[in-house]
Amino acid sequence: MFELLLQEIISSKLLMHPSSLNSLDSLIQILRHPDKIEKPDKPLSRVNLLPGNNLSCAKYVTPADSYIQKDPFADLDENSVAIIPIIGSMFKYSSWWSYGMDDIADLIRLADASPNIIGTILLCNTPGGTSQSIIQLEDAMRNRTKPSVGLIDGHCCSGGIYALSFCDRLTATNPMCVIGNIGVYNQIINDDKWYENQGVEFISVYPPESKYKNLAYTEAKNGNTKILIEESLSPFAIHFQNIIKQNRPNLDLSVEGIIEGKDFYAQDAEKNGLIDAITNLEGAVKLLRILHTEKQSIYSPFKK
Repeated sequence: MFELLLQEIISSKLLMHPSSLNSLDSLIQILRHPDKIEKPDKPLSRVNLLPGNNLSCAKYVTPADSYIQKDPFADLDENSVAIIPIIGSMFKYSSWWSYGMDDIADLIRLADASPNIIGTILLCNTPGGTSQSIIQLEDAMRNRTKPSVGLIDGHCCSGGIYALSFCDRLTATNPMCVIGNIGVYNQIINDDKWYENQGVEFISVYPPESKYKNLAYTEAKNGNTKILIEESLSPFAIHFQNIIKQNRPNLDLSVEGIIEGKDFYAQDAEKNGLIDAITNLEGAVKLLRILHTEKQSIYSPFKK
């Protein structure tokens, strides 16, 4: 488990707000010494991420619900809404302290397949995450058949806005929520001195037939970032920009930095077309029901 997470963090391009880097660095150091990690003797208590809300026909679900119950939506009434969290740093796989985005993607698929669910609300507060974390999320959102509303309750940065841009509508709970940071970067950990202090020396040998293998990272580690930027980072950054432009067609591209890594408060993101509205959870549920009704009215003439 720890090896998979450490491998993902170190090997991935990062779609992440820099404010989370300190915690990411701390996590890397902890994962270097998995024998010192104290695992709790019982599951962590469930946190109420929807304080003060008592919505009927709306259920907040996490992957834990699908672990316990194959279909976590089976006991709901018809025309219910699934509220699915994208909370914290986004990693591909689950661990005992956080849910992986692959499991969140499966929840979206389960909700889409449930006859009791009319649509999903993605409740978001994330600095972003790794480039691997968004693969299955994108697939689930592209292939859904029911409406989805994104509700930002804090941050929706980088990988977060990548994922939520696939929602039919994008909203925030407060004018001062932070949104954007559209971009990508690599953080290369030069741990040569750490290994040297441990008495370890690595000697990498490449045959001439593999002269380009790891070249971009080796050159970047030695101070030459040109290959890494041109062959890895820029293509992904352009892809990211195109995703946002396709998913947010009313985006004001004349705003400086809007798809080049700048952060925006929700009040400005709304003006610039990065989100659609500022509302609370009840408002997001109401918006989702409107989208559901509109979709039903479109298809109703074709029903017998």
